[in-house]
Amino acid sequence: MKIYGMLFTVIIGILLHFTYVWSDRSPFIAVVAPVDGSVFQQLKLLYTPYMLWALIEYEHYGQFTKNFIPVKAVTLFAGMMVLILLLYLSAKVLRRNVPWIDLTVFMLSTLAVFYTDYHLTESGLSVMPAATLSGSLLLFLIAMAMSVFTFYPPDHPLFSDRYRSLN
Repeated sequence: MKIYGMLFTVIIGILLHFTYVWSDRSPFIAVVAPVDGSVFQQLKLLYTPYMLWALIEYEHYGQFTKNFIPVKAVTLFAGMMVLILLLYLSAKVLRRNVPWIDLTVFMLSTLAVFYTDYHLTESGLSVMPAATLSGSLLLFLIAMAMSVFTFYPPDHPLFSDRYRSLN
């Protein structure tokens, strides 16, 4: 099942790269699809399809799976950190934005997410009851950040398209 999720995430993520322009710059689409080349906006390529896949999983078996929500929260957050790290690393090393490397970074991040997801799910890890609430809160905060920072980005290189195009 994780292989299907990984393929779903990669395919939808690649399509999302173009969706904002295809939608004639719709503000509704801006919440789920990248609006520029900033590192923050690139996180949506991973976030949106992974969360859609998590909803599909939840409907089929997640509601009966121990630690489903905490695992999704931890793996999404870890995958986003991998994506940020690799995008910054590639920008620093190459001193420019290379589209095929960005695509490779996205695919590696997706692989990291599903690898971590699989191992955490299979481990049968016992967590405190508050973990579900904490995981839900983390997923909610990530969703809010994706929405709010799309329209009101802070003055930080993570949110600047200029940073990636000048390096």
